[in-house]
Amino acid sequence: MATDNLGLEFSASRPETAAGFEAAMDEYMVFTGEPMHRLKDAAVADPEFALGYCLMGCLRLFAGVSGSNPQVAGELALSRDRREAANPRERAHIDAFETAAGGEMSKAGAMWDAILADHPHDMMAAKCAHEAYFLVGESANLRDSVAAILPAWDESLPYYGFLLGMGAFGYEETGEYEVAEEMGRRAVEIEPADCWAVHAVAHVLQMQGRRRDGIGWLDGTVRHWRDKMWLKGHLWWHLSIQLIEDGQIDRVLQIFDDYISDCDEDQVTRLMDCSSLLLRLELAGVEVGERWHQVVPKWLKHMDEHAIGFTDAHLALTLARAGEDDRLAEFFRSLNAYIEAQDNTNQGILARTGRDLCHGMAAFARGDYTTAADRIHPVHDDIWNIGGSNAQRQMFTLTLVKALLRSERFAEALQIVELWATEVPAPSLWRDLAEALEGTGHADGAVAARRHATELAN
Repeated sequence: MATDNLGLEFSASRPETAAGFEAAMDEYMVFTGEPMHRLKDAAVADPEFALGYCLMGCLRLFAGVSGSNPQVAGELALSRDRREAANPRERAHIDAFETAAGGEMSKAGAMWDAILADHPHDMMAAKCAHEAYFLVGESANLRDSVAAILPAWDESLPYYGFLLGMGAFGYEETGEYEVAEEMGRRAVEIEPADCWAVHAVAHVLQMQGRRRDGIGWLDGTVRHWRDKMWLKGHLWWHLSIQLIEDGQIDRVLQIFDDYISDCDEDQVTRLMDCSSLLLRLELAGVEVGERWHQVVPKWLKHMDEHAIGFTDAHLALTLARAGEDDRLAEFFRSLNAYIEAQDNTNQGILARTGRDLCHGMAAFARGDYTTAADRIHPVHDDIWNIGGSNAQRQMFTLTLVKALLRSERFAEALQIVELWATEVPAPSLWRDLAEALEGTGHADGAVAARRHATELAN
């Protein structure tokens, strides 16, 4: 038995195991290094180390692969082999991992929260719950999971600043922007390398339409996150979204080519950043050249995984936009087969929401705007449960608005964009509002909206 740096006992027979686990957790906190290698080395060397394979499998799931992935399945089997000799807390972790791998992320999040009720300093449980709720869009649970344990923490404990960063993101996702920004900035003061806290503040600034504050924040912190391989691409994505709104298109294309598209096929979250940014550029009227075709080969490995609807929607968009019609048909056959064969929460989300969204995004990519609107609009209010963040899911709302405008369904577009534009001072939203107003016969309102868009852009 060993004890980690937060005073929690865990099963191990070698003193080096504790150091390996703590090093892996340290790297996990800052999204860099090789935590998987550290965990595997420790687990291979120490047959009593129960959490090694468990955390490895969880990290793969949180990176966007499914429970059917052979590596995840292998790590689950090895975790089960060590379950009987593990302590009750470790057994609960393994059970939560198995639940998550079975497509029940929300239930797994609740299981990690149950661990935290007895062990509020279990940072592995806190991170796993945070990731699980994020993957199914459960923002209130994302917030409450951290809020429940935060009173048991203080600055004397390792990872306290990182916990604040997680809390900041939860508050941002529930729209409590003032609390989120204050907490996130405090987290960065404590741990400048905490790129998740940097990310939380970036979300606040994006959701509030404070694009120049957002550009300044990310440019000002880039020295702390530019080498954080597991999150740097996403932070470049956030910066790029603000730069598009600011009209700095050449810089965005350079960022895409140099810092975002350099991911490999196993970095699913990075692949989604690639596809999302290309669409956001095109929605802004930018020609992206052959970049869709460059992304496709990296996506092909994930055709049959169907880990979450958020991932599948990006995959369908990419195949359709690159003109890969045969592969797109193959993807939909696989998605239909998954929905028919499975019986879990993920299957239900894909059946109710994800499949129509995938069809809608593919139709938009092909220029069939009527079908895109017909498939996306009925499920739009339920898109939150496919996973991802509010800022990321805005891509689907923007796509729907453009589809409605391009199919001359101006009244429907106006219903969506009018409130949004009045809440977020983004030039692009006001330009869409102007088009919707003009299409519904409100010429004076359209002129005023275009004037306001120009004012916001300057």
